[in-house]
Amino acid sequence: MSAQKILVVGGAGYVGSAACAWLLDQGHDVWVLDDLSTGHRELVLTENFVKARAGDRKIVLPLLKSHAFDGVMHFAAKSLVEESVQKPELYWENNVEQTQALIEMMIEAGVKRLVFSSTCAIFGDPKSAKIDENLPKNPINPYGKTKLEVEKLLETAVTRGLQSIALRYFNAAGAEPKLRAGEWHVKETHLIPRTLKASALGSRVEIFGHDYSTPDGTCVRDYIHVSDLAAAHGAAMNKLQNLEKDKGFFGAYNLGSENGYSVRQVVDAVEKVIGKKISRADMPRRAGDPPVLVSNSEKAKRELAFKPKHDLNSIVQTAWDWEQKLKKGIRRAVFLDRDETINEDPGYLDDPEKVKLLPGVGEALGELKKAGYLLVVVTNQSGVGRGLISLDALVRIHERLNELLKKFGAEIDHFECCVHHPDANCDCRKPKPKLLQMSADYLGIDLSRSFMVGDRHTDVMAGIAAGCQGSIFLKTDSKIPNHPHITPTQVSFIADNFKAAADWILSRN
Repeated sequence: MSAQKILVVGGAGYVGSAACAWLLDQGHDVWVLDDLSTGHRELVLTENFVKARAGDRKIVLPLLKSHAFDGVMHFAAKSLVEESVQKPELYWENNVEQTQALIEMMIEAGVKRLVFSSTCAIFGDPKSAKIDENLPKNPINPYGKTKLEVEKLLETAVTRGLQSIALRYFNAAGAEPKLRAGEWHVKETHLIPRTLKASALGSRVEIFGHDYSTPDGTCVRDYIHVSDLAAAHGAAMNKLQNLEKDKGFFGAYNLGSENGYSVRQVVDAVEKVIGKKISRADMPRRAGDPPVLVSNSEKAKRELAFKPKHDLNSIVQTAWDWEQKLKKGIRRAVFLDRDETINEDPGYLDDPEKVKLLPGVGEALGELKKAGYLLVVVTNQSGVGRGLISLDALVRIHERLNELLKKFGAEIDHFECCVHHPDANCDCRKPKPKLLQMSADYLGIDLSRSFMVGDRHTDVMAGIAAGCQGSIFLKTDSKIPNHPHITPTQVSFIADNFKAAADWILSRN
């Protein structure tokens, strides 16, 4: 399709970010709208990013009215089946009501092309070896019901001139080949990444059900590479572009590889790619798991020229490459000392009410957050080990700090503290680098692309020892006027205030 301006709603998520990668490679002007509730800022592949929910009228309507978007791709949704059963109202509000609001704003703003990310879950258990678009739609969980309800909204909106296509995919898998996008969930439920993580941890992969009427007794599923899905979204948008203007339209397509693989076959494929055996544990069936779900994608082949390029081996290989990237760290962070770096030090901070931000810190941290940096406080808090403050009080101080930072959009993402007595000879007290290293391991941070900012020589040396891209010294601690331990050859930058430090970091982008 010719170059277009596309708004990708949910572009910080798995399939949404892969679609952005595909669109950018085709030369399109890509904008991302995402509230980052489950997505990641690191997966936003364009500078044109707006943080908001899909149905936020105060933000989204002016965005749609002020930019001549050729179309919208909508991926934003909650998608955990088990969670949808536990929290059906949450799923309805997020998946249906937010999308309904988005549709209304699109029509009001005159943006009338929408490609919607749907799911094969709308069919429930179809009792058919291959699933085409004409089978009855009987979703068996709230997640599937919300997607079907949105499809009904899109059909209804045809009379108002909306042109839309729902793409019902089966099991999205793999990673974008250039490793710009891949699966990255707090709670991983999908088979391939679960199996890869089990192999890395030396744990067992659980196989739910081993007595189905399938060749090896385990469930059979259709796996489709995420980049093949991304290309299909482009083809769907192109189809909408070629329709008669202002004439409403709704179409739906099933997207899969049309090849079924059993759970055991997938685990075998993972073993082949990583070159080692994976321990398996046969578990009881899960309620509601159909024996076989495989797509019939003939309609998409015929009308969208849909032709998957990736087989199961390619899916597993790219997923494994992505897992290796995540292991090395994908995120960037600014590590921060606390007292006299971001907040005043009244002599000894033991009371939440004493927390006061240093001038300009909130605004500067907000700019770092907008640029995609995690904010991580790494601090020596020996008062706990010396019995001067309780852990509960320490937690409350950090809660208060984030309360003050909230209005700047600059809450601290993580606090890592050494609470040992200074004489304990622990392995985490700065200038040792362990606080930074533990945070990096926990959050998936690439230390070589991150920075340390502090007002003591111990902060600077910890950053250097951890391998940070830069260690910045703040001349804010009035109690140590000369700082004899700090020399320009040791430190990346010496800043008079936090804003100067943040500006220097941003200049390194």
